Amino acid sequence: MKHSKGEGRSRHYIPHIFLKKLTDMKSIIVCSFICCLLVISFEGESQSAKPKIKTASVNLAAIDPGRYDASWWNRAPFRLVQTNLREIDATMDVDAYVQSMVDASANIVLINVGGIVANYPTKLPYHYRNTFMKGDLVGDLISGLHSKGIKVIGRFDFSKINEKLAAQKPEWLYVGTDGKNVNYNGQVHTCINGGYQQQYGFDILKEAITTYPLDGIFFNMVGYTTYDYSFVDHGICQCENCKKRFKDSTGHVLPVKSDMNDPVFREYNAFKKVTADQLFKQIQQHIRTLNPKLMVYTYSDAGVDMIASESGSEVLTQGYEWNYHATDNVKRTLGSFKDRSPGNLLIYFQAIGFRHIGTSPNLARVWMLENMLQGAPLGFVVVGTLVNYEDRVFIPTLNDLYGFHKKNEKLFTNLQAVTKVALVRGSKDEYEGLIKILSEEHIMYDIVETSALGTDRMPRKLQDYEALILGDVTNMDERLVSVVDEYVQNGGKLIATGFTSTKDLSGKPLDKIRLQSLGVSPDYELFKQARSTYLKVSPADKSSLGQNDFKDFSLVMMYSDFLKVKPQTSATGYLKLLPETRFGPPEKAYYSEENITDYPGLITSGYGKGKSVFIPWKLGTQYEFKGNYAQRILFLAALRNILKVENTIETDAPALIEMSHLANRNGAYEWIGMINHSGQIGGSFREPVPIYNTSVRFKPIKPVKAISLLRSGKPVNFKTNNGWVELTVPEVRDFEMVVCTY
Repeated sequence: MKHSKGEGRSRHYIPHIFLKKLTDMKSIIVCSFICCLLVISFEGESQSAKPKIKTASVNLAAIDPGRYDASWWNRAPFRLVQTNLREIDATMDVDAYVQSMVDASANIVLINVGGIVANYPTKLPYHYRNTFMKGDLVGDLISGLHSKGIKVIGRFDFSKINEKLAAQKPEWLYVGTDGKNVNYNGQVHTCINGGYQQQYGFDILKEAITTYPLDGIFFNMVGYTTYDYSFVDHGICQCENCKKRFKDSTGHVLPVKSDMNDPVFREYNAFKKVTADQLFKQIQQHIRTLNPKLMVYTYSDAGVDMIASESGSEVLTQGYEWNYHATDNVKRTLGSFKDRSPGNLLIYFQAIGFRHIGTSPNLARVWMLENMLQGAPLGFVVVGTLVNYEDRVFIPTLNDLYGFHKKNEKLFTNLQAVTKVALVRGSKDEYEGLIKILSEEHIMYDIVETSALGTDRMPRKLQDYEALILGDVTNMDERLVSVVDEYVQNGGKLIATGFTSTKDLSGKPLDKIRLQSLGVSPDYELFKQARSTYLKVSPADKSSLGQNDFKDFSLVMMYSDFLKVKPQTSATGYLKLLPETRFGPPEKAYYSEENITDYPGLITSGYGKGKSVFIPWKLGTQYEFKGNYAQRILFLAALRNILKVENTIETDAPALIEMSHLANRNGAYEWIGMINHSGQIGGSFREPVPIYNTSVRFKPIKPVKAISLLRSGKPVNFKTNNGWVELTVPEVRDFEMVVCTY
């Protein structure tokens, strides 16, 4: 087991260890005398200081998790099944459909109501009615599901309209840069600024909400949609509505090309965000007027109660699936918004182009477990129904995990992550690489969106975190720069990587490092990514960063754009840039001391009461790319050895175990989640290999009286030592939960 400094083996073990080293009788007599003295000295200590082995089972019936707020959806233990119904499903056996949801332990079901196809007898002339439907599919489903205590969310998609109706309303339609509309399988793309989405969609919502006792509303394909289902990008919409609205808003002509170097396109990006958020706030207000109890759910943080995201595989992308896909998605919402629930959906089909077969069942299990063990609701999507879907390999696992969640739903209610570290979401590869390091090293962390950082939207105050990590957060406005600098000045610890703070919020390059807390001059020189470039680790670097950690290497791979920065006088630089050394032929593959520059690859600085580490290159991106051990060690040296941020959990678990630590806000319990990722072999996800006898050591929120292993259903021996709880988890198959009560 790993131990933090000052938390080594208890003195109670010293006599035993000492005796093992003695070989003659004289030494044994001397040691016996020492043991007597030690026993006498221990008698004066408090009995509570001695580690005692305890075994007590958790009593779930006695737990009162409390409520997070007055809503039924926020930080609540729901299990959602979304059936993306096809037109032909209108002829389904409704009773069998309802029973499949009961069997799956679902307590929310999401069904298609309107938009592309109306699954009810609509009276609106521009709302296409399902021609396969004989009666009232929506009415029958809601009645059946409600009779079983299952809530129903209605799905609406206003991004497309049937081609026969589209021909009558061309002013509603999206126009590509080629001047044409987009017709995909008889469905024509509409425009967010056209009358269908701006006006007629409100009429459809009113009809459905006033007719049926829905519990929530979900919107698919929201915002400015330019791609079709074959992933063909038809470009910035050139309809007259978009042209006029953009001209009226900015004074500019609508651009025709996506180019972040174009200031007009950057304004267009901002325009899209503002107008999309405005529409959704209007939609939410419209829904609230019709039924204030309805929950609103979509892929946005504006005008919603639940933020949708998806964990799904794809066949058109290169590389392996993102192991931490669901963890990433749910943590963003949980760490950023106290008044929003995460609604991450496990997309159970192989890809958009292969909707009728499921993804790897073991990959699906991992992503579903990440939802659950990060304290988020569960979500599952299938095309068709659970009754008629042709690939049923994962359905028994779905029923198993949803059943487990239902049986123990008190433990998934009103939760808060236990962590001292916040990761701010920056550029994708950098951010994902840092998630990999943190997860593999069992460092507990929250994820915070830049828009929420330092605002009262966050569930926790920023100063509650000991350390803040900014992974290549390039786009920062003055508010965000000020928030981060103030955090460090007031005693916070900061790690920033890459091009953090070098652009404004729209993405305009400012060519300045604006965070004063990083301890470098604002101006920099760019070194472009080049092969055979390294960071040279000197003996002095090893002494400061960790002699033992760096003892076996003196070069770090640095295959990234790099900022040549000048540390301020109060800052210290480590690891010098060694650029573009010769790599062939082997006889010429060497460098000399004069090739080593003075530009540091890591800078540390004090700022006010706090301290920062600046890594002026994309370390996380490189770790995501190749997983190089030296890059991981360098990041950990920054966090642990320079900033002195100690783990809240100490364990000998392999990197294949993903861990989480959550506590009930009502003070009823806390638990540690463990997910076994060991089944991955390249692009394949096979059954996980059981991992045995994992030591776990942590400081609980309150003194612990009982611990149970929830997956195996067994109590576990544990002991307390100087405020820490120590235990061994005998086995982790697919997952385990270490549940503690007080």
